[in-house]
This record gives sequence, C-alpha cells and structure tokens, in this order.
Amino acid sequence: MVVSGAPLATDVGRSILEAGGNAVDAAVATAFALAVVEPSMSGLGGRTQILIRTPGNQFIGIDGTTEVPVGAPAEDPEGDAGSFGYTAIGIPGTVAALTSAATSYGTQSLADLIAPALRLAENGFSLPTEEAARFASAAEELSESVGGRMYFLAGAAGAPVAGEDFVQRDLARVLQAISDEGAEVFYRGWIAESIAVDMARNGGFLQLTDLAEYAARPSQIVRGNYRGYELIGTYLPASGATTIEALHILEQFDLTDRAGSSDWAALICQALLLSFEDRVADLGPPESHARTIVSKEWAAARAAEVLDPARSVADAVPRSPADVLDSEPAHTTHLSVADSEGMLVALTQSLGPSMGSKVATPGLGFLYAATMGYLGELAPGDRPFSSQSPLIVLREDEPAFVLGAAGARRIVSAIVSVLSRVVDQGMTLEQAMAQPRLHPTEGVITLEMDDATSWPVSVVNDLRQLGFTASPRSDGSYFARIHGIAWDQHTGAYVGVADHRWVGTAGVPR
Repeated sequence: MVVSGAPLATDVGRSILEAGGNAVDAAVATAFALAVVEPSMSGLGGRTQILIRTPGNQFIGIDGTTEVPVGAPAEDPEGDAGSFGYTAIGIPGTVAALTSAATSYGTQSLADLIAPALRLAENGFSLPTEEAARFASAAEELSESVGGRMYFLAGAAGAPVAGEDFVQRDLARVLQAISDEGAEVFYRGWIAESIAVDMARNGGFLQLTDLAEYAARPSQIVRGNYRGYELIGTYLPASGATTIEALHILEQFDLTDRAGSSDWAALICQALLLSFEDRVADLGPPESHARTIVSKEWAAARAAEVLDPARSVADAVPRSPADVLDSEPAHTTHLSVADSEGMLVALTQSLGPSMGSKVATPGLGFLYAATMGYLGELAPGDRPFSSQSPLIVLREDEPAFVLGAAGARRIVSAIVSVLSRVVDQGMTLEQAMAQPRLHPTEGVITLEMDDATSWPVSVVNDLRQLGFTASPRSDGSYFARIHGIAWDQHTGAYVGVADHRWVGTAGVPR
C-alpha cells in the first residue's frame, strides 16, 4: 500500500511495489516523484525525515534536515536572512536522505527508483489546480530570482495555469545525473558547483564546502505507549517525541465516553501546548531531553498542570505559554508505505513554507527550502527542528498504523487527535480522519468549521463557557493533511487513507 499527497506520485510508488520493490524502494520513488509533481511542498533542495520498520521489527530513522551553512551569521537579530531569497537557503538534505535509504534498505537500483520521476519531469504532466494556485500565490517572491521566474512563472507570461502541460527539463537533467552518479554529484560534483556559483553571485551563505561535508544522519528513535498501542517516532530535528509526549499526557485522563466532546478538545489542546513548550525546554543534552519528554513519569507530572473540565469547570482556563506562538506556515508533504513482508515506511519532506525560499538555480530547476528564518535560535552547522512527525504504531508487535502529516505544527495536533479518536472512540482510521480537527495556539483553540467537516456549535459554545477562546476556521487544509495506512486484523489487509483535505490518493499493487 502507498499513500501520498499526489495521485501521480502514488502511482509511481504502486508501480515499484508491482515490480517487486520493497517499502523503502516504493517510498524513495514516491518521494522523488513528489519533488516533480508537487514542487511547492517539497523538492531536491529541501529536507526529509524517514522512519523505517524492517520485517524483523527493527526501527531506523534517517535525518535529512537542512543545515545552517558554516558561513552564515551566528545570529540574525535584524531578520536580514529573511523568510525567502538567497539568504534564507541552507544545505539541502533530501537527496542525501533518499539515496541513503535506497542504498541501505532498498532492493532496486537508484536508477530504477528515479526513472519514473525523471519521466514526469522530462515529458511533463497536467498541472493540478491546487499546485497552479500555489505558484500564483508566490509569484511576487518568485519573480525576485531568475530561476524562480524561469521555472515557476513561465517568464513574462506569468504563472502556469491549471491543466497546462508542465515540463521540467532542467530538473530532469539533474535527476538523470543523480540516477547515474548518486548523491555524490549533488554534493560534490557539477550540481554542487552550480549551486555554489549561484549562491556566491546572489549573496547566499551556502558554499561548496558546506555541500561536500553534508551527510544524512541516523535519527534517534523514541518510543512510547498509548493505552496498549506502541508508538515509534524520531527525536529532534523531527517531532516524534513531541507527538508521543502529548499522547502520554492525554493518557492520564479517563476519556471513556468523552472522546470528541468539548472536554476532550480542552484536554487535547492543553496536552499539545505542554508538549510544544517542552520541545524547546532546556532539559539537558539531547539524549536526556528525549528520555525525559517521552517518559510516563514526566507525562504524569505535566498532566497535573492540566485543568480537567469534568473535575473543575470553574477553573478550566487554558494555558498561554509565551513561546508556543504558531509561527510555522502551512507546508510539507507526507507519504506512508507498507509492503507484504511487513516493512513499513513513514516519510515526510518539506521546503519550509510553500515554495520554500522561492529561489531556483538556473540550469537546475528545483527550489531550495527556507532555513535561515530560524537564525537567532541556531548557529552555523545546526539543523533547525520542524514539526515533521513520521510515526509507526504497533499493537502486540504487529503493524497497526503508519502515518504522518503535512501542515507545520498542526501535524502534531492532527496525529494526536486522530489517534485518540481511533483508540478512545473506537473509530477506524478512515472515520477518525474524517472528523473535524482542532489546533491550539496561545490561549486560542482553532476549530475546523467548513461545509465538509465541522464541529457541532454546541462544542464551540461549551469551550467558550469553559473560558477558552474558540476560533472557528473554514480552511480545512490548515488543520494538516494526514496520509496513513491501517492494518485491518479482520481482513488481513492494509487500508490506505488519503486525507480528504488534500488531493492525495492511496494505491495498492494490481
């Protein structure tokens, strides 16, 4: 089973499984295809997090996060690095992560895995309405770079329109080079040289030595357990530990007959705010920090700070910590894959905000992620964390769910609420994903209220009576887009679910 955010990419992954590839093969091929058909959300210039479960029940994490170049300023108090443009560009990690996964855990050649993406880039495809809209929405910033105009604004003609045949020949040339020579050509060969020259000409910090020294790293695996379901994720710079902590806090409360209610919404949002707070808390070195925030003892202590409306309605006032502002824009793409041998892959990749830095190097054809907006918190050589949270869930050591999401900090909110609905409310994954979502920010609970998915007005009113600021919002895609797989123990089959808030699909070999 393959589930991704773009039908063409899902078809690529399905075809790899049909050809005998394993879950890693299908995931890598799908990710390369997404870089072609959904370039606003991810690409070769971006960042990638991968979580793999082997048929032997071993877990591997691969960190392909963008990295702050050595030549970048130690801090950016004036905000000069900006959220887009050349000074926003860090060292790309996606190519390193995907090729590392393929060579270490795949069964097919890298050339075979890249070939479908290469064909899509070279031959073109009908540009989806939603992708064309994202190109148009970023037109002003894209127009400030030669490559941005060349590839995504069609020169003087403006942004490509929906249904137009979108061909990316320079990107195809880059994919062909990676197919032939592997990641080496991207980080040390002619592609790296082209990147470095373009950066130097336009004031970027990224240099040839930064690219040559970059490598995908093993991720620290973190584990938890929610009412008998084993949770496996990865620690910073991914946010699997944050997702696990929020569920551990929620587990401290009896949710019998309360899941989906206003009480449940209040509890989930407080658990999320506490976990967001702890993600950036000084709790020792990384190993100690990770161990602390996923421990049940820590969750019990934090749960004591949560006000349960069922116990104390008069005092149910939301937390408003100052450092949990919802500053991450909506972006990212996620895919989930499972094969017949029990190998599972959850893979999330991103450019940062939609269209990333809005910069593409002439001759290469891909956008770079925006990384430098994190300066002030990070030093050169650091890797900025994100809310990417690829997650695998087991039940008695057998697969239960493979999932992850797109949508910045809303990723964690969506996964926590969906898993709670499955476990606490007895829903299937498909049913849980169809339910309305929520997301907490500083003292505000934003609630999904649109024609397709909407909270009852009574829940909104109840939350306001409890002292929360409840803010309805009709943009469904704001609340993250989960693409997941569930194992149906009754039928012995995988069930893929693509979020109705996006245009993704699930595919199974024919």
